[in-house]
Amino acid sequence: MSGHGPFGMNRRVLVTGGSRGIGAAVVRAFAARGERVAIHYRDAAAAATALRDSLPGDGHAVVRADLADAEAVRAMVDGAAAELGGLDVLVNNAGVYLAHPMLDGSYEQWQEAWRATLGVNLTGAANATWCAVRHMIAGGGGRVVNVGSRGAYRGEPTHPAYGASKAGLHAFGQSLAVALAPHGIMVASVAPGYVATDMTVEELATAAGDEIRAQSPFNRVATAEEVADAVVYLASPGAEWASGAVLDLNGASYLRLRPLARAVFGVDLARDRAVADVVAVPQAETLARAEERGRLIVDHRDRDLGAVTWMQRLPVVPAQLGGKAAFVAGLGQMVRAHHQGVGVIGVLARHGRQP
Repeated sequence: MSGHGPFGMNRRVLVTGGSRGIGAAVVRAFAARGERVAIHYRDAAAAATALRDSLPGDGHAVVRADLADAEAVRAMVDGAAAELGGLDVLVNNAGVYLAHPMLDGSYEQWQEAWRATLGVNLTGAANATWCAVRHMIAGGGGRVVNVGSRGAYRGEPTHPAYGASKAGLHAFGQSLAVALAPHGIMVASVAPGYVATDMTVEELATAAGDEIRAQSPFNRVATAEEVADAVVYLASPGAEWASGAVLDLNGASYLRLRPLARAVFGVDLARDRAVADVVAVPQAETLARAEERGRLIVDHRDRDLGAVTWMQRLPVVPAQLGGKAAFVAGLGQMVRAHHQGVGVIGVLARHGRQP
């Protein structure tokens, strides 16, 4: 199918943070498919212009904005739509990665890191999406693809605002996937792990680079082009049924699993109830029914693990009420080391009447 629009070729695409790294790879991938692209930048005017001039085809544009400035975002998105003649695809790629360990620096520095990070990574993306969606609806539909991060799940100990902003971006995309589907707009996200770019090349060349590569069984990190390929797929006409998805792109360096438990449990055999042994829980769980005795106890909101019962054999750690807290917690730590997707391991006690 040819022609403009979200379902044909030669679509109008806006990529935030498009002048370098993953963003530049995404720009090149869309342009190679015959799409017209607007390259957003904040400070790298020369890089954005050089990239535009290197692209195949005509009609590409360069637009500028500080994504932390809401009015600048509106002007930038409307400007991109004006130069391209409409807007069919938005890629929320721009982001900042500011180190701010919790125990270092002043309270004022802590506040500033959160303000700057959320202002670009989350609020900036939300504002760009608000503005872009108006043009997409006018054009009959569209695609929004967010570039999130493995850090949303794995954690960012020295960059907590970054991890939180990417988790928020994933949730934002899932909310909009539901809200915008009636308007023909698909929304999805990618969650890359470590990616080789011009910003990471120096670190990857050090001893730390060996440790980073070893996180994946492929013993390497992603290329920006691999992330771009996934973004292009999610923006394609055939990917509509992936709306709401968060696609992991980390080379099996981090496997997301459903959290299996939220506290460490013991059991009161006399009362036939699970009780907190190490960590307090909102409500004790009854173990009255025999069919429950082989299950993990999560908490009062979620007891039936259903499709993930195959995961139970290794994570379950038997314990008795009154067992030493340090010993029980140590068992949980031991199991958790082999199951990265489990936040806190539940300890299912041996039941007195269990054969």
